[in-house]
Amino acid sequence: MKLLLSCISTQHSSLKKHWKETREQTSCPLTVIGSMRKPDGDPGGLLCLIDDLGASRKELALSLAAGITPYDQEHMLVTAFNGIHRVGIDLESIHYDAISSPLFNALHSLSRTRSGYLVASTGLDLLIEFSPAGDVLWTWWATDHGFTHTPTGEIRELDKGADHRDIKYGTLQQTTHVNSVAELPDGRILATLFHQGTVIAIDRETGRWETLLEGLDHPHSVRILDEQYFTVADTVHGKALLAQFKPDGKSVSVVEEVDAETNWLQDCSYDPHHNTWVLVDGKNTRVTLLPGRANGETARHSITQFNFDPEWRLYEAYTF
Repeated sequence: MKLLLSCISTQHSSLKKHWKETREQTSCPLTVIGSMRKPDGDPGGLLCLIDDLGASRKELALSLAAGITPYDQEHMLVTAFNGIHRVGIDLESIHYDAISSPLFNALHSLSRTRSGYLVASTGLDLLIEFSPAGDVLWTWWATDHGFTHTPTGEIRELDKGADHRDIKYGTLQQTTHVNSVAELPDGRILATLFHQGTVIAIDRETGRWETLLEGLDHPHSVRILDEQYFTVADTVHGKALLAQFKPDGKSVSVVEEVDAETNWLQDCSYDPHHNTWVLVDGKNTRVTLLPGRANGETARHSITQFNFDPEWRLYEAYTF
């Protein structure tokens, strides 16, 4: 198994200082996480390729590296703040801003669809589907579908025709902080809403949405396994969840919870080929591999654990 890990910052201590200072300036409820402005300067970032269960590691500096998804057999697409880079899977080559759009702002997770790719343009509370050539195929603006107010009670108004690539919108300026998105086999779109603590399903044609999971604590990383199952990180609760659609195809139930023993599970995924859970602990800067179910039970012992520099702010992991 190989593991490609994104690190959204290499200045974790500076980020934590910024979060502490700016959070004290807000009057939001304690359940709301975020600040009114982004930190100044370049926070760094990188990609790290781990081979043979840690026998070798290779790094590539890449500012604000976040979402990862395959492009072809030799390349990956990796999101940054305002562009998507095409990176050689061996980290030996990179095409900066291979895909760009005025609607790219604080890009987070990225996934493939039947027609192209989906990305969360988190700074704009926006989901975008684009073709391999970079043409916009579909958009969903949260502010057009009932999510009109920020956590501080302000109405959010956005100029959809503006170039947003170089504007920094604080987390508390956003109505949802939508951060991950994926396409179901039936064409519906799943997304995680950070502020609302929910996973929603969106109808492509109408943009209407319904809540599938609620009561999550600042979720991330929704990933589709097949027609029946998807996974999601219940971030602050530190749980990786496996959800299954009920026979009606509309509602879901959580059929497995995996405790990552953290209060900030940044990312989680289940690799069926290796029967392995991959848990990205953003608080303790580590990645843990756990075996999947056996005879209906989840093993508690880890396959292995990778510990990294505490200054790394881990974001996402991709296995292959």
